[in-house]
Amino acid sequence: MSESYDSESSTGVLDAVETSTPPQESAQHKAGSLEQALAEIEAEAGDLVKTTKQVMASFKKIKDAAKVGDLVKLRKLLDEGKSATLELGCDFLKTQERLNFDESSYLAGKDFRQELLTTAQQMGVNLYEHDGYLFSYPVLLKILHKERAVSIDRMRESRLRPSVLVKRLKEVQNKPLRFKPQTFLEMLYTAYSIVVAGRGKHLIGKGTVIPLLELYQLLTLLPWQASEYTRQEFGRDVYLLDKSGTITTKNHHRANFHASTGVRDVSKTLTVIAQGGREKTYYGISFVKVG
Repeated sequence: MSESYDSESSTGVLDAVETSTPPQESAQHKAGSLEQALAEIEAEAGDLVKTTKQVMASFKKIKDAAKVGDLVKLRKLLDEGKSATLELGCDFLKTQERLNFDESSYLAGKDFRQELLTTAQQMGVNLYEHDGYLFSYPVLLKILHKERAVSIDRMRESRLRPSVLVKRLKEVQNKPLRFKPQTFLEMLYTAYSIVVAGRGKHLIGKGTVIPLLELYQLLTLLPWQASEYTRQEFGRDVYLLDKSGTITTKNHHRANFHASTGVRDVSKTLTVIAQGGREKTYYGISFVKVG
């Protein structure tokens, strides 16, 4: 069966039917969550700091008693210092036990993702899960569980406390976009021209529809390129280009995006989470000579 396609909107995009947003139940962090464990360690470490200061003061008194040879006072202070030091050690062991789970497994599972989604909702940040990534327009977050870190728009971040991560996402969102739509459009047109020329140079500028994933494969021919510039990032950039309204190349070729109604194989389409949380599906792109 041949594939058919339609195009709509100012840039030729057919929006997918809006889907419900991922479940993000408003609830307190359950016992055993990373946020709760870290909050308890933070509080207990604060108490340990206070206790340590008291123990240090006791040691200073021991030093002073030894300096002058006050044996009665020194014996008493040594006993008190031993007791305080043992108590400090026990308190530290209790604090250490707060992080008593395999963080790599926790980060690799669904619980950490759900904790991030719940925390984002509580902090008023729109965060959605799709295709192995967490997306908070226009930021992509990937969990690197083996490294005990995350990637935020390819920038490695090792601070994993959910409330801190969500705050970081918000900071990145508020920064000016580094994405340059005209540069990306020109890159797409170059790749498009190469693919179309292989089918006949006379087709360039005639509106021939080329699958976007075919262009992505061309742009990531070298093995390391696909890992550095993932399909999800490519889809996000396509959406940002579409949203920008930048559709005409420097040599006067107008771009149109297409979402195929005949393609049922999701491996042939790009589905992204648009601003607001709805899904948007792209299939191909065409360029037409204008002017």
